[in-house]
Amino acid sequence: MRLSTALAAVFAVGAAAVPQQSEAADKVLCVYDPSGSAGPVFQQAKKYQAAAAQWDVTFDLKPFTDESVAAADFRNGKCDAALITGVRMQQFNKATFSLEAIGLIPNYDVLERSITTLASPKAAKLMVNGTYEVGGIFPAGAVYLYLQDRALSDAKDLAGKKICTMSFDKAANSMVGVIGAQAVASDVSNFASKFNNGSCDVAYAPATAYTPLELYKGLGETGGLVRYPLAQMTLQLVIRDDFPEGFGQQSRSWSASQFNALMPSVKKAEAEVKSQYWVEVTGDKKTGYDAMLAEARGNLVTQKVYDPTVVKLVEALAKR
Repeated sequence: MRLSTALAAVFAVGAAAVPQQSEAADKVLCVYDPSGSAGPVFQQAKKYQAAAAQWDVTFDLKPFTDESVAAADFRNGKCDAALITGVRMQQFNKATFSLEAIGLIPNYDVLERSITTLASPKAAKLMVNGTYEVGGIFPAGAVYLYLQDRALSDAKDLAGKKICTMSFDKAANSMVGVIGAQAVASDVSNFASKFNNGSCDVAYAPATAYTPLELYKGLGETGGLVRYPLAQMTLQLVIRDDFPEGFGQQSRSWSASQFNALMPSVKKAEAEVKSQYWVEVTGDKKTGYDAMLAEARGNLVTQKVYDPTVVKLVEALAKR
């Protein structure tokens, strides 16, 4: 099972199957769904397919259970568009990937304002990077720390601890360095088993991973989830520059309009986590996390991993 299996749960609401277009499709949309064509992300893609037909673009949907292959096929011209996670999106558009910046978005209200702002015509230039254009951003849940020992809930307590860390995730590796923890090289296919068998003291994932990946096994009797959003996981749509004029803007506007339909699944997953596991972060503990993540985020902006314009924009939205 994979971390990304959790993403599928988000799209289970409001994703009733829509029939494939009967006419010959003129574009191919590569869709990453760990459950393939039977999964809810793919069903949500069918809703998008139906909407795009109203803008005179027909899509043939191509499912992928391996996200790296979906991204590679899009990059190599085998697909005209791709629906992938925000982490993978950094190779196509650093601006929208930066929505997932460490500690940047504190809650879902700020996430909605951020997605809506980036979907507006005024932000259109940020959506284009060479031959690539972002066609939409969807919420997939806040990322939390999963602890085998809830007593480690203070940021300073994580120094020296083993954290399951995705090897391709520069941001997470930077955060581990700032904390002074030990990164245990992992990927989406094995991080849950490593956490559950005790190879890692800490893992990070949205609450939507709690049930499908059985992370409660790693939490056991002593573990907990730190109720502090490390980042926001998103699913993002990227297209090439050969679509009809105005298509990208129509696509972004439609995608932003789906926010409220998708959020109930995220909140339902968070409600499924046993109350005993949630560890509240207030006072000095919150100040510690704020400082730690701000330092890591600043380092990544300096290293040009994150787009400074988007980071400043979202920071301003968070203050409203």
